[in-house]
Amino acid sequence: MNKQDWDMYDYIVESKEAVRRIVSDKDLIFKEAIEYFFSKKINRIYVVGSGTSYHAGLASQRIIEKILGIPVIVQYPMDFKDQEFLHDANTLVIGVSHAGRSTSTIVALDKAKEKGYATIAASAEKNKPIFDHANCPLDISIGPEYAGPKTKGYIGTVATLVVFALTIALTSKKITTLEYESYLTELIDTTDNIPNIAEKSVVWYNSNKEELIKSRRIVIVGYEQCKSALMEGTLKVLEAVRYSVTGYELEEFMHGVYHSIDKDTYMIFIGSEGQYFNRMINMRNYFDKERQNKNFVIASDKALENDTHNLIFDFLDNKDFASLEYVVPFQVLARKLSSDLGIDCNIPSDPNFHKKMGSYTY
Repeated sequence: MNKQDWDMYDYIVESKEAVRRIVSDKDLIFKEAIEYFFSKKINRIYVVGSGTSYHAGLASQRIIEKILGIPVIVQYPMDFKDQEFLHDANTLVIGVSHAGRSTSTIVALDKAKEKGYATIAASAEKNKPIFDHANCPLDISIGPEYAGPKTKGYIGTVATLVVFALTIALTSKKITTLEYESYLTELIDTTDNIPNIAEKSVVWYNSNKEELIKSRRIVIVGYEQCKSALMEGTLKVLEAVRYSVTGYELEEFMHGVYHSIDKDTYMIFIGSEGQYFNRMINMRNYFDKERQNKNFVIASDKALENDTHNLIFDFLDNKDFASLEYVVPFQVLARKLSSDLGIDCNIPSDPNFHKKMGSYTY
């Protein structure tokens, strides 16, 4: 496969069709995992993974808890491995690794099996080591994604975890067929927006390109249902531009981080609809007036359109799936800004890093 045959931006746009395929092929994709789930009596779920996999777990947590009515805990693999457990054999641990080689996730699955828990390994790659460390496989069926920073992988992992949970909820009669179909429609409607969001994000980036290429510190702020988009967006830009990019929940930011904002700081606010939107706008206005730094808002509020720093789009703002929309501008920013900085973010800065660190199992 030649480098020019694929690009991170293409994978962003492909997310729409990837989700549609997951939904249309759900009976085949989830058959084994659903049968395995119902062979147990599960009353607690852990989702363990690192980076994008962890963020996808966070994006899925709320809706899974809501429809299944059981606790869902999302943890970094080593936190799971090192914690003191209250033994409960009716626990399911889902280890998520896009490449199927994450050593820490494998270690977490081994710990889960040692404790007698049910285990599922979820990966977008076939025949990888992770599947040897779980009782049941689950395919994240998104097709190839060769770029280092995973974009389609994030969207596809969220869709996989959610559709898996929805199928369980329907089968166990925790939701009705009407509710099941409604959730699937909302998921598809949200991800169908992705190519248009990406296109709008390119326009926004080009309008602000001359300012953005001067940035050397970016701070991203979000809240509520978009905390996972905040974390994943931060990771994508950080992976790509390879300088200081940090992300904070809105209230957490106010408890100390604000001291560090100066005129050379670029701040991007995720303005999803919700109870904290006006609070976020108030903070953006404060930094405009008091610190004169560069401030950008991603939102659907048309009142903000007169400022070209802002990316205004008709986001659906579905409370269960908003993170799948608001992450896209950061995915696009990561690709476009890194390219203009002379970085090919498709290729890792050190292709042998995981081998040197032992963070991948081969």
